[in-house]
Amino acid sequence: MKLEVTQKGVHDAKGQRVAVGDVIEVEGDTVPAWLVNKVRVAGETSGKTLVVNPSTGYAVNQKGVGWFFVSKDGVPVTKSLRKDDLEGFGDMSDEDKAAFVELHKAEA
Repeated sequence: MKLEVTQKGVHDAKGQRVAVGDVIEVEGDTVPAWLVNKVRVAGETSGKTLVVNPSTGYAVNQKGVGWFFVSKDGVPVTKSLRKDDLEGFGDMSDEDKAAFVELHKAEA
């Protein structure tokens, strides 16, 4: 799906900043959580139902080049972590994810 960048702060897969107005492409018909409110759908959408925020529960989000965080229902719940720290997070049970989040919770 093609998305037009509407807000600053979007980076491509290589960590390069994407300018407002540029069009990027993502797989599937779902706007990734880290792009919500930063892009709009570009191109043909007739006959398609777009899903903007399909998931609830825990999700890993990219914060910046090399930095990630875990969110729950769209709200950040951990401090910034490196990719290696989050390896296998998606395969954990909900109880294990909750324990991981408690161990790495965001500092107030």
